[in-house]
Amino acid sequence: MAPAQMKALVSAPDHTTEVKEVSVPKPQAGEVLIKVSTVTLNPTDWKHAAFMSTPSQILGCDFCGTVQDSNGTDLAVGTRVAGFVHGGKYEDRGSFAEYLKARADTLSKAPANVDDAVASSVGIAGYTAAQALFSRLELNLPSKTDTLPALDSNSPKLLVWAGSSSVGQYAVQLGRIAGYHVITTASPKNHEYLRSIGASETYDYRQEALPELISKQHPTLSAALDCISEGGTQGLCARSLGSSGGTVVVLLKPEKEAIEIRNDVKIVHTLVYSVLGHPFAYGKATYDEATVSAENAKMQAFTSQGIFRHLFASGLLRGNVIKHMDGGLSGIPQGFKYMQEGKVSLEKLAYRIG
Repeated sequence: MAPAQMKALVSAPDHTTEVKEVSVPKPQAGEVLIKVSTVTLNPTDWKHAAFMSTPSQILGCDFCGTVQDSNGTDLAVGTRVAGFVHGGKYEDRGSFAEYLKARADTLSKAPANVDDAVASSVGIAGYTAAQALFSRLELNLPSKTDTLPALDSNSPKLLVWAGSSSVGQYAVQLGRIAGYHVITTASPKNHEYLRSIGASETYDYRQEALPELISKQHPTLSAALDCISEGGTQGLCARSLGSSGGTVVVLLKPEKEAIEIRNDVKIVHTLVYSVLGHPFAYGKATYDEATVSAENAKMQAFTSQGIFRHLFASGLLRGNVIKHMDGGLSGIPQGFKYMQEGKVSLEKLAYRIG
């Protein structure tokens, strides 16, 4: 049985953070209570703490843990699960805590061959990549296969801008598993790794006139995921598509300048919190019940229907490269600083909680 109180990293006055004792959350209908073992960090975590959260809201999104209270769902007590919640927005929901509550239909069962940190990394990054590729770009959904599909000159192409980012690593892998010729950009030091997880071609993102080069070398390219989505990268992706245009999915608000670059290119936004099934507001946008229910239903192919679990168990999906950090909940603010200073390249920061 779970205790009444737990430790959690919460937002504090003046957009600081603190570890404090709070009530263990009570799962609602369709939710389970999870004892958190490991969490991984995303830029959205420190951005919520620094700009959006109000005092006492529990921070953190990604997690791996075990079901402590099944609450009438099909997930048995003791089941090892991974996923994410919308941290930094609620006082009773966040992963940087000893316990959390989450909807059962948003969780992925973690296979035995994947450790807690890698399983945790599927959260924001894996779900974002899946939503972007298979909902927004409408790529061919990967099957529960044990082997990679063969590629040939007629295989469709996918551009992943910033393949060494957390989302990018998942997008490269999922794109390849789905039968796409994956083109990606990254620092040269990360090219070999990206090829090892499925990229067919890698480019130095700092290369002069790179969009024109990609467009020329891949004239049929019509789909792109921009894993940065700021600092002009949306426009770079739009210019990289082939002669017939196509669609660029972005993780931040579409930029007017990027939209105006090409009439034959659509800039489409994706926000992964919508798959969690809870209506919410984000900035000036509102995601109503109908919207989040539809997004949740689409993601269930990967969660409750088991695509993520199968691909991890088969070894086709490796997740993110992990950098283990010390300090548990108290050490997470140092991880925020590490990310803010631009020290993260390829690696995902992970903290052991329980």
